[in-house]
Amino acid sequence: MAVNNLLDTSTVSLSDIIGNGKTYTVPPYQRDYSWKRDQWEDLWNDILAINATGNVHYMGSVVLQNMRDKRYHVIDGQQRFSTLTLIVLAVINKLNELIKKDIDVDNNKERVSLLSKKYIGDKDPGSLTYSSKLQLNENNNSFFQSNLLVFRPPVNISTLQDSDKQIWSAFNFFSIQVNSLFKEEQNGEIITNFLNKLIAERLMFIQIVVEDELSAYTVFETLNSRGVGLTVT
Repeated sequence: MAVNNLLDTSTVSLSDIIGNGKTYTVPPYQRDYSWKRDQWEDLWNDILAINATGNVHYMGSVVLQNMRDKRYHVIDGQQRFSTLTLIVLAVINKLNELIKKDIDVDNNKERVSLLSKKYIGDKDPGSLTYSSKLQLNENNNSFFQSNLLVFRPPVNISTLQDSDKQIWSAFNFFSIQVNSLFKEEQNGEIITNFLNKLIAERLMFIQIVVEDELSAYTVFETLNSRGVGLTVT
């Protein structure tokens, strides 16, 4: 198989990936959310380094299968996509706190609306639920959509499955970090630019887009040949 028929590669920012009306689905066979505090801290420290230096940071490769009509399956990279979405939610949550404190309410509401549409998805006016840009696998998506995307705390955390507990813990971790970073900040523009200008533009990925499942499997196996072994299933 010719290389140019196997995959299409490009270097893109987080903003490039999520923009232009694209949506992403983690296929059912992909693993549940599994990142833990060590990975969260590493990612946050990378973001703080970008904030301090202004440099870009490379997040490695993501493998996407083109399902047409701007829809993609996430073959490799779902842990990073999921975690970065949680950081987006933490920033939006910080802006919501400014609104609750009656700080620059109209402008901050508009910022929340624009950030949500760009990075999270559009809210259905009837159900008030998001038609989100990212759909997690079948084990995690219900909690992700029904709780995280609408900032609804779980009724009983102890009843959640372990991977949903991890997602909730990750959101709380990044909320604490964002609140700490902007503890005294009351300017919503500065908080917004931290996400929209810094995280979204300076986190870079090697995007690999494949056209069929066989190509996706081939690329995925090649990229993970030195990692922890995964079952073929």
